[in-house]
Amino acid sequence: MKAALLVVFLLVGSARAEPSDRTLVLVGLGMAPPTYLLGVGLHEGSHALGALIVGGTVDSVHLFPPGRDPKSGRFRFGWTYVHGLHGKGERIFFYLAPKITDALLLGGFGALVLTDAWPSNKYGQLALTVLATGWWIDFAKDVLLFHKGNDVVKAFDLWCLKGWRQVPARLLYAAANVGLGYLVYRGYRRTFDDADASTSSALVMPLLSSTF
Repeated sequence: MKAALLVVFLLVGSARAEPSDRTLVLVGLGMAPPTYLLGVGLHEGSHALGALIVGGTVDSVHLFPPGRDPKSGRFRFGWTYVHGLHGKGERIFFYLAPKITDALLLGGFGALVLTDAWPSNKYGQLALTVLATGWWIDFAKDVLLFHKGNDVVKAFDLWCLKGWRQVPARLLYAAANVGLGYLVYRGYRRTFDDADASTSSALVMPLLSSTF
């Protein structure tokens, strides 16, 4: 009987070791500021790397603080200036480089969240999911933006997709947003899932019944 009680104690203690949902939410909020800085760096860094890949030259990269872009006059979280881009393809690649990066990272996140490669540590799960949320926001935020200074709009213009011609492309973009957003949703589900606690309870209850 003492051995059985010891097992019960260990199982219950293991279940309690998991952080509560409230703790996870607070930690997630604390991760938001550094995640924002990482996101801006990733976005502008992707622009810069994209320019270098196609043979361009990076003039300047501004990451912090956010403010008014001195050339466009618009408020931006960051900006990158380059020169030496030749041809339509190179410029399109430069404008869409952050979207490509976001899609690749979210694809990797999806490979983790949909398989057994997902980490068992709740804080590790939370960190990955918060990062993925930032990548998804960066990928999805332009779907309903139409001003000419927007990177996606510039790419559409270079593709000669104007007015109603943008509709199929924007629908495809929206569908990609939904698909990648589902991966982020699954990440939150797995992070806040109580499956471990439920499993522990399922093991503990029969043991208690047989003991007492």
